[in-house]
Amino acid sequence: MAFLSGIFSSPAPAAPAAPAAPATPAAAPTNSNGSAGPISAQKAAPANPGAAPANMGDNAPANPLDAFADYFKPKPVDSTAVKVPTMADPYLGALDPAAFKQQVASTDFASGIPPEVVQKALQGDPQAFMDAINHAAREAFAASAQLSHGLVEHGARSAAERVSSSMDSRIRDFQIKTQNTSNEALSHPAVAPMLNALKMQIAQSNPQLRPEQIQSQAEQYFTQMADVLTAPKKAAEVAAATPKQPNFASYLEN
Repeated sequence: MAFLSGIFSSPAPAAPAAPAAPATPAAAPTNSNGSAGPISAQKAAPANPGAAPANMGDNAPANPLDAFADYFKPKPVDSTAVKVPTMADPYLGALDPAAFKQQVASTDFASGIPPEVVQKALQGDPQAFMDAINHAAREAFAASAQLSHGLVEHGARSAAERVSSSMDSRIRDFQIKTQNTSNEALSHPAVAPMLNALKMQIAQSNPQLRPEQIQSQAEQYFTQMADVLTAPKKAAEVAAATPKQPNFASYLEN
C-alpha cells in the first residue's frame, strides 16, 4: 500500500541509484485477502453463485393472490349433467299448434248426444235440434274447463317444486350477503358491492364453504391485494430512508 503512505506521510528522501539488477518475472498481483488476480475479476464472481438473481427463479416468493386465481376462471360445462329447471324457465312445454289442432279434430263432442234427440232433430223437430247443439256445446265447455284446470295445476305444481328445490340455495345466498365485515373500508358504499360480488363468486366456485368462511376468504383477498399493490411503494420508501454506506472498495480499484 505504498500509495496510501504517500498520501498520509511526507515522501522519503531519494536513495542513490543502485546498479541495475537482472530482470526477473513480475509476480502476479495479489489482493488484500491474499488471493491472486485483479480485484475487479474477484468481484465479478459472486461468493454464493446460488444467490444470483438468474439462479433464484424457482425460489422466488409466491404471490399471495395465486390462491384466488381459480375463483375467476370459468368452469367447463358438463354436457352430461341434467339441466335443473329454474324459475326463469317456462312452467309448461312449448305448444305445437298443428299437433293441438290434430288432437282437437279427433275429439267427438257430439258422441254423448242421446240417439233419440238426434233422430228427432233429423226429422225436423226444432227443439230436438237445439238440444243437440246445447249438448255438444256443454261437452266442449266441460272439456275446455278440464283442460284449463290441468294446465293451471301443472304450472302451479312445477313452480312450487322449483321454489322448493332452490330454497336452500336462496337461504345460503341470503346468509352470505348479510355477513358483516369488521373492516370499515370494506363496508364503504363504494367497496361493498365489489365485496358482495366476490363473495358470490367464491360461493359459486366453492359450494362446500360455509357463509362465514366465504366472508373470511373475501376479506383476505382484498387485504392481500392491497398489500401486493402497495409493496413496491413501501419498498421504495424503505430504500430511500435507509442511509447509504460508503463503498471503500472503490478506492482499491484505482
